[in-house]
Amino acid sequence: MLVLSLLLILTPAIAPAQKVNTSPAPAWLVPFTPDLSKKPNAKNISDGYYLLLLEEQRHAELKSNYQHFIRQIISEAGIQNGSEISVDYDPQYEKLTFHKIVIHRDGKEINRLPGAAFKLLQKEQDLSRFIYSGTYTAYLILEDVRKGDQIEYAYSINGDNPIFNGKLDSRIYFVAYEPIVNYYKNLIVSPQRQIRFKRYNNAAAPLQKSWNGLTVYEWNKVDVRETDNTNFVPSWYNPFTYVQVSEYPSWKEVAQWGMKVNQTPAPGPLLAGKIAAFKKAANGNPATYLLQALRFVQDDIRYMGIEMGEYSHRPNNPDRVLAQRFGDCKDKALLLCTILRANNIVADMAYVNTDLREAVSEILPSPNAFNHAIVHAVLNNKVYWLDGTMSYQRGSLADLCEPDYGRALVVTDTTTQLTPVIPTTRGKIAVREIFTLPDDANKDGKLEVVTTYHRDDADAQRAELAGTSMKDKEKSYLAFYKKLYGDVVIRDSITTRDSVAGNTIYVNESYLVHDIWKNDSSSNKLLFTTNAQSFYDALSFISDDKRKIPVSIRYPYDLDYQIILHTPVKWSLDQTPLHLQNEYYTFDYTATIKEQQVILSYHFKTFSDHIPVKFIPQYVKDLKKMNEVTSMDLTWNPGTAAARHPDGKGNWLAIVLALLFAGVFAGLAFIFYKHSVTPAGETPESLPIGGGLVLLAIGLVFTPMGEITGICKMAVFDYSYWISISDRQDLGNITVVQLFLIMEMMVNIFMLAYSILLAVLFFQRRDTFPFALATFYFIATVFIYADNSLNHYLFKTEKPKDIFNINSILWPLLRMAIWVPYLLISQRGKNTFTMPYRPPQG
Repeated sequence: MLVLSLLLILTPAIAPAQKVNTSPAPAWLVPFTPDLSKKPNAKNISDGYYLLLLEEQRHAELKSNYQHFIRQIISEAGIQNGSEISVDYDPQYEKLTFHKIVIHRDGKEINRLPGAAFKLLQKEQDLSRFIYSGTYTAYLILEDVRKGDQIEYAYSINGDNPIFNGKLDSRIYFVAYEPIVNYYKNLIVSPQRQIRFKRYNNAAAPLQKSWNGLTVYEWNKVDVRETDNTNFVPSWYNPFTYVQVSEYPSWKEVAQWGMKVNQTPAPGPLLAGKIAAFKKAANGNPATYLLQALRFVQDDIRYMGIEMGEYSHRPNNPDRVLAQRFGDCKDKALLLCTILRANNIVADMAYVNTDLREAVSEILPSPNAFNHAIVHAVLNNKVYWLDGTMSYQRGSLADLCEPDYGRALVVTDTTTQLTPVIPTTRGKIAVREIFTLPDDANKDGKLEVVTTYHRDDADAQRAELAGTSMKDKEKSYLAFYKKLYGDVVIRDSITTRDSVAGNTIYVNESYLVHDIWKNDSSSNKLLFTTNAQSFYDALSFISDDKRKIPVSIRYPYDLDYQIILHTPVKWSLDQTPLHLQNEYYTFDYTATIKEQQVILSYHFKTFSDHIPVKFIPQYVKDLKKMNEVTSMDLTWNPGTAAARHPDGKGNWLAIVLALLFAGVFAGLAFIFYKHSVTPAGETPESLPIGGGLVLLAIGLVFTPMGEITGICKMAVFDYSYWISISDRQDLGNITVVQLFLIMEMMVNIFMLAYSILLAVLFFQRRDTFPFALATFYFIATVFIYADNSLNHYLFKTEKPKDIFNINSILWPLLRMAIWVPYLLISQRGKNTFTMPYRPPQG
């Protein structure tokens, strides 16, 4: 409604200028005679017509731009595509005059200018971005156009934007996608003008000559090229052939122009009242004042630009912007500057180019080098780049992220060059996709997604959430996971939580995945494939390592992404970590396992907005490596019902072997029990157990209990785990792995029998106890070291990093270092364990 109201209000003011004038061709034209007998290569004609002539002459002193075209219609497609004439102009300061509209047919000229019925259409292609420029299109539909006709027309646009005071600042392009047979462009200037040229992409230098006391620069070559369909091109990359013309000698002069354009009177009553309210609320804290002023301009002054005439570059008075509660980027920037300066905060307008970014420094100085205005503020010797158009920006002043604008022209009377906008604070995105895989192919899987956005990524997400219904959001997210995992349905609605103070947004999703296990016909097993799509979407995937233009990548970008799989059985992985790092990006991938949980971790961070041509071959190689780890297959053979339901029964093979081993080791323990060190017949005296031996007694009592607990928890007794080993392609020789599990179980039963024997020997104060204890500790040390090493080798498990881990060799070594010397050196130790074996009296 606002836009419609503006159109209704502003249209009467423009209506008198909405007129297409007619006149003969201007007398100031430099003579140019085209060769109308020339023809283009027919293979290059695609729309059914070509340009027999393109002539453009610009007289800078008269502020007049003359255009002259001849279209040659060669087919019915050309009649459809080439029978309209349209010219864009701004009636605020430009006058459109047509000099000729003629159809050449069979050697005759049909003059269509006298009866031309132009339609004047409001162009306003930027209304979707809430910008009203007041431009119009003069549109003419030619009648009775036939195959073979030549359509010739010429017009002039007189006038230029008064905001530039007649200074030259333009770009002349020499590129076309259709054949142009005769091509001519010129620029006519006074010899007193100090103009500068800069040529891009091998543009030809102009031919210079004098004519009627003026200087004429001429070009007569055009670069005809195929349509560029290359993807992932940086916004600042311009492959076209063109020349920049500028009359501004330096950035200092552009800044001085900006100072004049952005002058404003002292705040009026309305703005002064608002400033006083800000000061009162800030209570003397300038940081609080700055932040609340920024939030007000961002959130309470809506974005809307009426950029007619000189107001394309001149901001409106801040009092007016406050009263109407809308404005464009320069209106918001000047309003914010005025509010900050009122509290003695250094604040200046700053011009940036959101497309060129840092590349703006490579072009000639000019006001048209920029397309956006922000604020450069200094508080407590810290620089802040403040963008009044960034609604939904939150967080503290310390966490404010600098916008990625590369270079800025700070509008002050001391500015001489562009200032880098250096990003020091960046956002981050953390994604956790948590899958619960069922223990039955007929059960549904679950997917929980938790995404956390920090700082400027939270700002962007907050704006997206504000402009999108939750219904559409859920529909979009669901489509994303359906594409990856098939039959996915929403389990619970999306929930969001916005931590405004910390500028963090949390988004939670919950899904059910039907038929999450797929039947792998080649192996007759169940298959689930992960897809790291969140990471995948952050990259610009190309395959041409001979590409000759840079590749855009998302910057700034920091993604911490994990896929967490809760599996029905224990898994192990044979996944090699991947680490890539260079001056443009870093990428890390690791896969870890914790019991029945598999964690795939990705981290991707960029340091540049593009990959230069010289690095593209390496980038293509890195992409292949990254692509190899963006998905992973998990295969599983549930086997019998017991395998599908792990608690159904144990592994009877392991149980029987355990009982057998227990019997053998019990017999060996009994044999050792009857062994004595003391010569037969001697009966030495023995002290009762006391002193420090009480602590050893406690340990010996609890050691068998710990051994029993550990044996009961061993995976070898779980039938589902035993069966699943056969599905583990990453384990190599399965027989060796199963044999290791049996041997591990056997040694644990041996240690159980040994620990019971030790307790018996201790409490009977047997003379063999000290030797048996030392041997036990030695065997325990060797076993723990060997078991950890083999587990790491066979199952690729992590080696314990904590030296105090329960499975560390430190504990038996420590106990041996304490108790063995005590038993051998202390008098109580020597006099306690002296009893020989005494056979039972029959």
